[in-house]
Amino acid sequence: MKTPLIRFLFIYLLTSFSFLNSFSQKKNPDVFSFSKYHKRKLSIGNSKSPVKYDRQMRNLTVLDWREDTTVGFMGNDYFVIPGIENSIKNKLLLEDEFKSGSRLASAKIILCLKKLWIARHLTEENNHWQGGIIWKADCFEKVNDTFVYLSGVDTVIKGSSNTRFIAKKLIPFCLQLTTSKIKSAIEDPGKKKAYVDINQFRINYHKILVLQKGQKKKGLYLTYEQFLNDTPTPADFEVERDKLSDAMFVKNSKGNYELVRNLWGYCDGENRYIKSGEKYFQLCRYNNTFYFYGAKYIQKFVSEDIGTASVLNVVTNTNRKITKYTLNYYPFQLEISDGKFY
Repeated sequence: MKTPLIRFLFIYLLTSFSFLNSFSQKKNPDVFSFSKYHKRKLSIGNSKSPVKYDRQMRNLTVLDWREDTTVGFMGNDYFVIPGIENSIKNKLLLEDEFKSGSRLASAKIILCLKKLWIARHLTEENNHWQGGIIWKADCFEKVNDTFVYLSGVDTVIKGSSNTRFIAKKLIPFCLQLTTSKIKSAIEDPGKKKAYVDINQFRINYHKILVLQKGQKKKGLYLTYEQFLNDTPTPADFEVERDKLSDAMFVKNSKGNYELVRNLWGYCDGENRYIKSGEKYFQLCRYNNTFYFYGAKYIQKFVSEDIGTASVLNVVTNTNRKITKYTLNYYPFQLEISDGKFY
């Protein structure tokens, strides 16, 4: 059992650390830039080399259809998987389903990777965020000069915020899940073959107007579709910024400014901004998507008021509580297909 003095010192140190952390997190966030992070390389699973079956190597193709090559952030680092197409291909060839003599080994399989993202804030449960991985892929079989759609994989696996653990354990699990779906589709005698144009499954970034070069249009994005189509609603507006929230005031027909809350974001003619929580954060374009440095939610922190606490208060745990609210800033990637960010 802790003595009153030890308990007092413990609470004092905890409160001091929390105050400093709260102070640092309340600072206005900087604009996102990869130059502020260290690039780190990840490998999928362990370092074992697959058995080199020439035929299987020729029959299996992996295409990288992602919006960008980054796979996640952790602290001051951002992560990439060098040669991701070959890394996934080599890992798949270790699966029993692709070994010599199997149906998958003789079929010409094409796996199109659409999303691989390691997120610290993936799902929320009881006001706590859990990390994990987002995995999206489409699988096809090439028959002569045509393509047969086999299966799509769109899954979220939560449970860890450790980037290297996810790369070692969860990405191989996603590959096993994908292999299982391919196997089921190939071996199902009753499955009707759907011949498709494989390019229809890929996002045509050239048709997304917000990704095209040109003068940024000032206005309000009432919806994500307006942002995507670069068609903001023209408006005369002002943004008042505070530590925990921002307020958007729009001039109405009477010439008065009124508060507007239900917005996706806005453009001031020079930069675009996304609303997250109750604040607006500047979006920065990289490849075929956007990033921003911001916060998802306001964090509530309750601490002991050491300044007014007596020894009796500490012993009986009756001292006054102090409630503080802070914002925790992290880098996020916008998913251009649906407007979600992780």
